[in-house]
Amino acid sequence: MKKTRTVVFGCGVMGRRAAEALLGKSSFELIGAVDVNERILGSDLGELLDLGRKIGIPVQRADQAPLGEADTVVLTTGSHLRDIEEQVNACIDAGANVVSTCEELFYPWIRNPKAAGRINARARLRAVTVIGTGINPGYLMDTLPLVLTAPCLSVRSVTVTRMMNAAARRLPFQKKVGIGLAPAAFRDAMDRGAITGHVGLRESMQMIAAGLGWNLDAYAEEPPAPVLAKAPTETGLGTVAAGDVIGLSSVAYASAGHAERIRLLFHAYAGIKDEYDEVVIDGEPPVRQRVTGGINGDTGTVAVTVHTAARVVDAAPGLKTMIDIPLVRFVQ
Repeated sequence: MKKTRTVVFGCGVMGRRAAEALLGKSSFELIGAVDVNERILGSDLGELLDLGRKIGIPVQRADQAPLGEADTVVLTTGSHLRDIEEQVNACIDAGANVVSTCEELFYPWIRNPKAAGRINARARLRAVTVIGTGINPGYLMDTLPLVLTAPCLSVRSVTVTRMMNAAARRLPFQKKVGIGLAPAAFRDAMDRGAITGHVGLRESMQMIAAGLGWNLDAYAEEPPAPVLAKAPTETGLGTVAAGDVIGLSSVAYASAGHAERIRLLFHAYAGIKDEYDEVVIDGEPPVRQRVTGGINGDTGTVAVTVHTAARVVDAAPGLKTMIDIPLVRFVQ
């Protein structure tokens, strides 16, 4: 069996988890690791992952890493396309396919059309594939709803809800949703752009619309609303006092033909006891699918990203979406 030779680009929390997953799968050969953090450059990846042994893969800068020897690069460095475009270009120019957890790369033609055009042209020229993915966007609020429309003769609307206990997520995520802030500090962070809510809702809706052949005529995303603790609440960032922020809720919706077609509801705050992910399709026949307990966002992001890395090798060149490549599924 030919293994997919892979480099991890970014050795933060998600990059390290991706590296661990790749090392545990027989379908992959991990050949390199990239980061810009001076404190870890030159370190053996095995030591960085606390494996208790060296594995002969040093953490390197991009211009030193074996990008040209990789089939696929798993890039986990940022949520915004402006922050990762040069990194993507370096991988493309080396002749490697790119799978990134960047939310804005998932369906970038609406929010970032110029950057999308540049990346697509560059990837086609070098005959490689570039794709953004993860659990959300990438699977739960876009790819999965589209798959669930298969038995429907008609579809009138799609509603997706994520109900997530943010206290169970990694610490950077808990900070990202404002846990521990006073309401005034939350509003200030919103004004400064330090808290933006969930990045990717717009991209998810655009892919759903594209997959169902809908031309959206309106789109709206309400500002994230802080969720306040009703009583002292335990989180990974400590105990949050009553009245302070334990997370947020976001709502986005889009219409076509002057009727609402898509609604996405994202709730991420500490203390949620009834976690779930749910897709409701108003169609013929109607479909309602609930994942009781929800899918762990960090584990799910790593799994979808790694499994996508095995599929882009056989995909057509260019900037693609999850509906453009072979079916992503579990691989050994």
